[in-house]
Order: sequence, then structure tokens, then C-alpha cells
Amino acid sequence: MTEASAGTTDFAALADAAWPALERAEAGGWQMRFAAGVTKRANSAWWVGNEADTSPDALAAVEIAYRERGLPPLFQLSAAQGGARARLIGRGYRALDETLVLAASLAARETVPDDGVELADEPGDEWLAVWWSVDGRGGEAELETARRILTGVPAVYAALRIDGALVAVARLAPVGEWGGLYCVATLPEHRRRGYSERVVAAALAAGAEHGVTDAWLQVLARNQAAAALYARFGFAEVDRYEYLVGALRLPPAAACRA
Repeated sequence: MTEASAGTTDFAALADAAWPALERAEAGGWQMRFAAGVTKRANSAWWVGNEADTSPDALAAVEIAYRERGLPPLFQLSAAQGGARARLIGRGYRALDETLVLAASLAARETVPDDGVELADEPGDEWLAVWWSVDGRGGEAELETARRILTGVPAVYAALRIDGALVAVARLAPVGEWGGLYCVATLPEHRRRGYSERVVAAALAAGAEHGVTDAWLQVLARNQAAAALYARFGFAEVDRYEYLVGALRLPPAAACRA
């Protein structure tokens, strides 16, 4: 991966393919994703390109679609979409979860087999339990929705077992020659022992065996510990985005005007 190729890669489209929503629709040019509210990635609207349609009609169509499903309207905007951000802020939206998109080439990576890391093509119950205990929000119904999201596309699932128990996991979803790294999680009582690094290394190595030459990931800008981990694998920032969330329901006066 060169700097030029990273600059022309549509990372939003890659991520959309690697983390598939359960339902999709289009309104006013916005690509809408729905998955019962499980993860913002699978429950937000995004625009292909930089010049999003922020006309009142286009935004209202998106808002109606989400509210009809019992979800707050949620937009994912890249750093280049400042105009759309300003328009949404003007409509009462609030920004949250600034996220960095990091990318790295796998071409120069030396891969050393790690027999302690298990690899699978589906997330088992133990794998899901570890990830969900760290990153999950909700109960059994939400976990089942998350399972459907994860298994909506082929992926490699890495898991590290210590003394018979799973303690760290990661997921790599190939999209062409790119691979999306997701679900990197280590149980709190097992952190600072290099376990996350081991499952990440194993997932990237497995991706390379599947023809992946470059990898990307998304990490919250405030998560400095994770950013430091990924920097050791050569990941560098190539883009960033944030979410703009609106009210689940309109105030009565606004609803009357609609």
C-alpha cells in the first residue's frame, strides 16, 4: 500500500462490506443501514463521496426511515464532509465517537506461526462471549443480532486460550485485497500481557494467506492504548469520521410542523 493508493481507497465502502447491516435502504442518495440498533456501524447512514445531499427533504427522508424502525437517526460522516456536519448540527444533532481509520501494508510483515492462537471461519460461543463482554451492549437478543452481522460475510476468527480459557479474540474480514480488522478484545484481567498483539498478528497472518495485501481498522480517537498497539504493526491514520445522532422522536411542536 502506497500513500497514493491509500488516498484513493474508499474506506467507508470497505467497512460497509466487512460489517454488513441486516437491512439496507436508500433515501435522498444516503445509504441507510439497519440492524436493530446493534453497533453504530450497522445502524447509520453514509454518503458515497464527499458532497452529500443535505437538503431538508433528503435529511427528513433518512430521519423518517430510522424513526419508523424505533432508532434515532444516525449519520456517519468523514472528515471531508464538513458541510453535512454543519447542517446536521444546525438541525439539533450532536457529534460523538470520533474514529480514526488506520491502514497498513502486510507485504513486508514477517509471519511467525503462533500455535497458541486458534483460527476458525465462524465465531464460536466462547469467542462471542469474550468479545461481547468487552465491547457488547445488550443481552441475548442483541448478541444474536451481532452474530448475524459478523457472519454476514466470510471472515477469520482468532482466539487465544490460556489455561483452557479463551482470553483474547480478533476478527479479520477480507474484502478483495484488503482486510478489515475488527473485534480485538482481551478480558480485563488478562491485559498488558501481549495477548491482543498475538491475536492481531495471527489474524493478519491468516488474512495474508487468503490473499490480503493491506489491512485497515477503525479505532476511537480517544483509545490511545489501542492506537499504540496498532502502531506496532505499522498502522497509520488514513482517514477519520464521526457520528451525528439526532433525537429518537421529534418534539410535539416539530412533529406538528412536519
